Amino acid sequence: MKRIAICVAGAAMAMIVSQAAAQSCATPENVNALATEIAAGVNASRRANGQAPLQFNRRLGRAAMAHACDMQVNGFFDHRGSDGSNSQARVQRAGYNDCIVAENIAWGYPRSSQIINGWMNSPGHRRNMLHPRIEEFGIGISQGPKGPYWVLVVGKSC
Repeated sequence: MKRIAICVAGAAMAMIVSQAAAQSCATPENVNALATEIAAGVNASRRANGQAPLQFNRRLGRAAMAHACDMQVNGFFDHRGSDGSNSQARVQRAGYNDCIVAENIAWGYPRSSQIINGWMNSPGHRRNMLHPRIEEFGIGISQGPKGPYWVLVVGKSC
């Protein structure tokens, strides 16, 4: 089951990468492998802390990728988008009806393991990843000139 969920996440990321290309957003060559590693790391962290694993959600993935691309294309690093949007506005724009939504971002780290470790060692990011009521996630990764932009969006739909 775990392997199926990860394959689905990889296939969905391939669709998202196609959308990113249409927006002139650069992605790392191995973006699908990186997204799969992040998904596995998030779920391993959740299991190690007594939480159920999350399922990939295409709409959350679109919102995460849109923000990763926005940061890369417009050269900034922030939870607030270049249009002033927050994570909730972005997931709703992607068609996700959220009851809970949270976002983790990172920039410049070349390896996914560094991202998971960094997020787990940050109280706010850790809280987002381990929230007991979230059920789904989306991942966005774009390639900036000084390293990747990483976005994890987690949520629960209403």
